[in-house]
Amino acid sequence: MVGLEHISKSYAGLRALEDVTLDVPPRSVTVLAGADGAGKSTLLRIVVGLVSQDSGRVTLDGRDIGDDPSRMTEAAGFMPERFSLYADLTVEENLNFFADIHGVPGRRREEMKKKLLERTGMLPFRHRRAGALSGGMKQKLALSAMLLASPRLLLLDEPTTGVDPLSRIEFYGIIRELRDEGRTILMATPYLAEAEKGDSIVFLKKGRVLLQDSIARLKRTFPARIFRILPRGNVFEALRRLEELGGAGRNAYLHGRTLRLMLTGGEEPSGLVEAVSIAEEKPTLEDIYIYYERQA
Repeated sequence: MVGLEHISKSYAGLRALEDVTLDVPPRSVTVLAGADGAGKSTLLRIVVGLVSQDSGRVTLDGRDIGDDPSRMTEAAGFMPERFSLYADLTVEENLNFFADIHGVPGRRREEMKKKLLERTGMLPFRHRRAGALSGGMKQKLALSAMLLASPRLLLLDEPTTGVDPLSRIEFYGIIRELRDEGRTILMATPYLAEAEKGDSIVFLKKGRVLLQDSIARLKRTFPARIFRILPRGNVFEALRRLEELGGAGRNAYLHGRTLRLMLTGGEEPSGLVEAVSIAEEKPTLEDIYIYYERQA
């Protein structure tokens, strides 16, 4: 549905994006993942037209939107990272305001408001001021306001940053429902555990694409075996000893009280570290990101 071809962008001489090329498949959730400063927000703003790229082009349904930028604004809804509605208005007043902006007629407006408030669990709070809502409720209100225009493309910039765990679960349940209805979603997140809820992923590092593919294929073709190790003694000392070994030891990292070790050869972890327990596991997106980031 959406394509980016050789997109580059700099701010005051600092490169935010460099030669980024990627595709966003229709009717799916594509996740932009990477550390702060990787270029996720800049990329989303270029797609929606809030920021212009220095070079490259953005396409919608195969057509360059540079010829008609309004095509993207008509098709897309953008939800920025920080709550951007009116704190002094109630939930319903905010929705009415955005319905006016999008020209949603009266009868359809009432139907849409009721449907969206019910879907997000916000109906009991329709008369509460937006400024008095919790972080999770604010994000659900922002999502509802965006959906009033019935966009087929949703651009979400770190939508669950600062949101409590239960609200995150509820939010992603809504996102899956929207995808199942046929919408296309491009979402940025710094949390790889949340990125697992997507269909495909684009890893960004310092403004460049490190890796992109479907999440299922990345896991199926991952070239390393993953071991979760509870070492004897101090976990930091065990990691230091592994790193000193070089080779396989370079692909170890801390995960809470345990180590995760990625082996690509015929080595066995029991020959590398003294351990209370060793278990082989399937790769997570965190494993995949760390492995390819270290190869780059």
